[in-house]
Amino acid sequence: MSGAVVTAVVVSGVLPAAAAVSTTSVVSAAPDGANADNDSDTPSVSSDGRYVAFASSATNLVAGDTNGQRDVFVRDMSTGTVVRVSVSSDEVEGDSSSGDPWISSDGRYVAFESSATSLVAGDTNSTTDIFVRDLTAGTTVRVSLDSDEVEGDSGSYDASISADGRYVAFESSASSLVAGDTNAIYDIFVRDLTAGTTVRVSVDSDEVEANADSYDASISSDGRFVAFESDATNLVAGDTNGFWDVFVRDLTGTTTVRVSVDSDEVEGDSGSGDASISADGRFVAFESGATNLVAGDTNASYDIFVRDLTSTTTVRVSVDSDEVVEGNNSSVDPSISADGRFVAFESYATNLVAGDTNGTYDVFTRDLTATTTVRVSVNSLGVQGNFGSFDPSISADGRYVGFESAATNLTTVTDPPADDCEAGDGPTYADDTNCDFDVFIAGSPAELPPTGANPAGVVLVAVVLLGAGTCVLGLRRARTA
Repeated sequence: MSGAVVTAVVVSGVLPAAAAVSTTSVVSAAPDGANADNDSDTPSVSSDGRYVAFASSATNLVAGDTNGQRDVFVRDMSTGTVVRVSVSSDEVEGDSSSGDPWISSDGRYVAFESSATSLVAGDTNSTTDIFVRDLTAGTTVRVSLDSDEVEGDSGSYDASISADGRYVAFESSASSLVAGDTNAIYDIFVRDLTAGTTVRVSVDSDEVEANADSYDASISSDGRFVAFESDATNLVAGDTNGFWDVFVRDLTGTTTVRVSVDSDEVEGDSGSGDASISADGRFVAFESGATNLVAGDTNASYDIFVRDLTSTTTVRVSVDSDEVVEGNNSSVDPSISADGRFVAFESYATNLVAGDTNGTYDVFTRDLTATTTVRVSVNSLGVQGNFGSFDPSISADGRYVGFESAATNLTTVTDPPADDCEAGDGPTYADDTNCDFDVFIAGSPAELPPTGANPAGVVLVAVVLLGAGTCVLGLRRARTA
């Protein structure tokens, strides 16, 4: 997600006994358990929660990390091993920064972006590209190419990979990836790594290119459907709201539909974005500042919604368990489970669960079947985080949620004193002593059914999000050419 920098608020407190509690552990640690020596962020969780990909500037997560750059890693939560992803097929480390990973269902493939020129031969475009690492074969390939394997002439970012690792969706300002790209803006593309072909996604149902930028792709399990956000007004008929919207492209049916509408197909009266699509492409979670997508939306804040493209209904996710209280502050950055039942998101609201007194962003999970909302960013005794938590990634079965956090007490077993870690001279506690953003993984709350595999070492991953905050559509991180 993107947005303004969040100021962490120092707090402490214990959730009421009735609150569901997760098993929480740090992901961004060295194999021997040592704290990472720098920030870690942007987790991506495999289908069963066993593997977690993340980015980190730490140098002590693997041996031989001497490049002084942000790298991508994968931790096996069962064995505790950590491997570096952002290396070449000959294990040469990247000569520039890598980040924003997305892991395949089984944890074998990891898509990521990198400005490194040393990951593949012939990388001469001097910009950020998309790569995929095969952790079984030990190979790294570049994704942001045209169908003749020619590299893009401008930057590519924010990859999303299909369940089997075959298809990769990404955004790019390159004009050379497909023929007829003349709009000089960011578009969404999908690369088929088996066929070696690249197609453009951000077009209308007649293949007309978008007339404004498109970002943040999310691809379905089989690679058929791609959700994305766009400021374009010509992707569907009747787009007159003048705001960012969320769309889904069906690459088989070659159709494009708008997602950010109410149950009567009325367009939103404010911006929508940051889509997350279910495995079969039926459900799409997204954030929106619109007030007219559901009845009774009076909080004047960003909320999380889910659109069912089969029943053409839209529901709000960022509400309490009684569905009576709407969030009293912004909720952003959704991540949806494979079947669309569970949605993880971050929120600054204090009224989604009882006992939320920390005054900062937390991570929550909404069960749309049971209509319950639980807070995930707590430690194993239910103590709330003393700094903000962001950027959730939910496992396919909804049982695990990875996230990033600056909190120092998520592995603490007692209610800690106020912490001054941000100033660099305050007390720290338990085993989180690095005063950096970390990645955590949380096991499912007690009321969630055991619907999937339960790998050893169930943990909560918290990751650093230096740019987290209230999402304002259209405000994007700085992009290089």
